[in-house]
Amino acid sequence: MPEHDPDYPVFRTEEIFDADERVPELEALLRWAMVLHNQYPWDRSRTELRGPAEIGGDDFVVAFHPRNRDVMAFIDRVKSSGTGRHPDGMSARAPARREPAAAVAPVAPYLPVRVREAFAIQPKLAALAIVRGEYVCDNTDVIRNASFSWSPMTADDISAKTGIEQRRYTSRQPEQLAIQAASAALAKSGVAVEEIGAVLVSTCTSNRQIPSVACWLSGELGLLQTHTSVDLVAACAGLPYGLSEAIRQLQEVQRPVLLVCVEKFSDKIGSSRPSRMIFGDGAGAMVIAQAAPGTHGDVEVVQTYASGPRSEVNSIIWPNPEFDNDITVYGPEVKSLVQRYLAQMIDELGAQPDPDDPGRTLLESIELIVPHQANKTMILNAAAKAGLSDDQLYFNIETMGNVSAASIPIALHDAVRDGVITRPTRVFAPGFGAGAVGGYAVMRIDPAVVADEVMPDIWEDASSGSAAASRATGTTTDDMRVAFGQ
Repeated sequence: MPEHDPDYPVFRTEEIFDADERVPELEALLRWAMVLHNQYPWDRSRTELRGPAEIGGDDFVVAFHPRNRDVMAFIDRVKSSGTGRHPDGMSARAPARREPAAAVAPVAPYLPVRVREAFAIQPKLAALAIVRGEYVCDNTDVIRNASFSWSPMTADDISAKTGIEQRRYTSRQPEQLAIQAASAALAKSGVAVEEIGAVLVSTCTSNRQIPSVACWLSGELGLLQTHTSVDLVAACAGLPYGLSEAIRQLQEVQRPVLLVCVEKFSDKIGSSRPSRMIFGDGAGAMVIAQAAPGTHGDVEVVQTYASGPRSEVNSIIWPNPEFDNDITVYGPEVKSLVQRYLAQMIDELGAQPDPDDPGRTLLESIELIVPHQANKTMILNAAAKAGLSDDQLYFNIETMGNVSAASIPIALHDAVRDGVITRPTRVFAPGFGAGAVGGYAVMRIDPAVVADEVMPDIWEDASSGSAAASRATGTTTDDMRVAFGQ
């Protein structure tokens, strides 16, 4: 261990708690490992973690750390939580936790919505446009700029575990991504702004609450009024949730609907390994218009779900106060909900007749599966258990990472770019994730509606008043800027 630097404080557990009132959770944490500031390099792939049983009862932890707000906030939070003492000296105890109710099945299954049969106005996909984060961060970058709390894992390990080689980050805010994607989709569709009847934004990483991104976007586009402008928080099922609501809005307003799926994770992933190695930034926008009277629409079936066992509902949390309000991912629970939903989806498609050929099931008529790009290794394993073969699925997660609600729109764009979709193709697009949400759409994707990728002038965006006013700081974004010399 490097010699102690007098410029950095050393804390014994006794200095953080009174000896007879230590918080058990933190004491266990402190006994798990020695935290070294990353100014002292070591080979992280060979780092060894020792359990509490291997540390003597008289031992204490020395923590080398910078004098920054995160470290001090952690200490302050520990002092004022659990069974410790508040700074004012008052004793505090956590309230008794209510035992969670057991998860029970609904009284009847929720059937998929067969759009042709359920709605008078059929949805036509008039345009699809995307925006990616402008910075490429590969696995080597992730390892090189890892937090001091990073557990041993190499760049190759990340690739094998997730299928991800790169992810995309942005210095822009989510609303900047949203308006660029929306403007490109409107231009491709030929729909005038004043024709838009509703604006829907699917996002779980918005940095603004009032006005919502959808309302802000409506104002920035110059819409004097809409029937609805609203944000939907459906995480990784953002596209099927957004499409379902867009189709319903289409019936009411009888005007085109603008749907934007946008996420920015790079300032929310912190130092937790599962989230830092998976998530990225990007946006996709669709214009959903009315199909000509008497013709079939492009969306044939939509389905949405939510909830499940409590462990699955809380498998992804943001903000998580136990991790400096960064996003946290609990992998086994995520895997459980993905397997549960994917099996349910396959069963439903196998029970639904093909609307164009009642002699076949809808599952048999699927030409391509473009899933939410969560974790390639996990999805391929789950798909195999559901009876699907690898060649039925399209992935772009290798270069994009997991972009939650935006992942399916960006993957659809890339499937066209890569020549996987060369003609109108029936696509099954399942999504699943945080909150134990799930859903899917069966739709026809015509390459003709896919716009050229938006390549924005990020320096112009960064200098605009709205960007400067809404810019947020975060440790991950700061690390990313340092890593790329920005």
